[in-house]
Amino acid sequence: MELIKTNIPSLDETLGGGLIEDSILLITYDTYSQGWTLAFEILRNRIKEGDFGVIINSVVPLSMLNLELKRIKFDLFEEGEKNRLGVIDIFASFYGIEYQQPYVFYEKMDPETYLPKFMGIYRRMLEKQIKDKRPIGIQVTADGFAFLIGEEAEIRNLQKNLAAKENARIYEKRKRPINITLLNRDRVSQRFLSWISLYSQYQIDFSSQEGQVEEKMFIRKSPLPKFKPTTRIFKLENGRIKII
Repeated sequence: MELIKTNIPSLDETLGGGLIEDSILLITYDTYSQGWTLAFEILRNRIKEGDFGVIINSVVPLSMLNLELKRIKFDLFEEGEKNRLGVIDIFASFYGIEYQQPYVFYEKMDPETYLPKFMGIYRRMLEKQIKDKRPIGIQVTADGFAFLIGEEAEIRNLQKNLAAKENARIYEKRKRPINITLLNRDRVSQRFLSWISLYSQYQIDFSSQEGQVEEKMFIRKSPLPKFKPTTRIFKLENGRIKII
């Protein structure tokens, strides 16, 4: 399988070389952490390499999400207008928000119909936007999905999605994705976290520190032979990410 670079040199080195295609990178953090922004820094870098962003939103309206992304000078709407990313908006689908932008995909759904409708939306996005590009997916967030449909249902849906990905890997001839899952540890049970961790090939945990700008960054898991679990310092300063 191809090894995909995040193009953050210190991170690629720490992970053992980069991200294996079709793998899942789990990023966990606490309430006051800014570690989740790392996912969008990776996406920014991969878009520059010609990949296509897929934002799967389940937590807030897109205007609020975009406001948060301004911290790292990432404009979701601007990237969408340039056909560099698309949004599967589960939040809008559950709460009846109707966006006019052609890169925002949604339809009315509930916990019972969520998975088949989600898969249908993703297929449409593949045909209309992604085409022959590599998808870089960011789940914003796993705890948001757990709140909307319940932890047990989300775990079962994750298992079904993994089975679908395995079939796609066997039968489909296209560039395989990189999947990034964001998870606020303070919003879910330990059991849910354990399941999500099991299904992730990579894991990075962030912990904010009282009264400090810097955060602890623990690179916990990678399948690559050169990898060793490592602690780093993470800082968000003037809209730029620093890993020390």
